[in-house]
Amino acid sequence: MFDRLAAADAVHCLGELGDEAIHDWGRVHDCFHEFVLIDRSAARLTLVVAADD
Repeated sequence: MFDRLAAADAVHCLGELGDEAIHDWGRVHDCFHEFVLIDRSAARLTLVVAADD
């Protein structure tokens, strides 16, 4: 993951989806962060999901 982060041309942090995105079962786990890494030279898009539990 660190190599992909270092090679990325752009890093985007995805925002909170809000209460409209809650599953029917409620909040199972909501303490995580999502990042999109864009590496144009490798034609690669990477989604990184990091939980803090």
